[in-house]
Amino acid sequence: MRNLLSLPLLMLLAACPSGGNWGTELTRDFFEAKATMFYTDAVDPELAGRVLDAMVEMNYNFRSNLPEQLDRVDGRLTLRLGNDNEDTIAAILANGETEGAVSYMHGLAKQVSKAAGGEPVDVVLCRKALDDPYYTVVWKP
Repeated sequence: MRNLLSLPLLMLLAACPSGGNWGTELTRDFFEAKATMFYTDAVDPELAGRVLDAMVEMNYNFRSNLPEQLDRVDGRLTLRLGNDNEDTIAAILANGETEGAVSYMHGLAKQVSKAAGGEPVDVVLCRKALDDPYYTVVWKP
């Protein structure tokens, strides 16, 4: 099973931006901080704004100072999220879809999809930087 996941992850890794050039940055006020998200040229700026607003509305944790990016990969809306909690990463890798954090990501994908007019969404979980994916949550409306 692990080998079956390797090829899609390698393909996704090749598609992920590297070196911190994640596209255009959007910001929104978020309590006493700023919510930020990047989006690539493959995403309409208005759509990116609606997605960021939806994430702010559901109180996504923007305080972590980890990157978030909205992109399109092979025509599919893709939200990449940085994560530096090694315990959570290990639990997701060990438990997959049954892990609570993955369930949360399905809820986030649902909100992003709703903001995008019902488009299917992939949420790609990455270690710290967006060019190090470790798990993809596939959400279909």
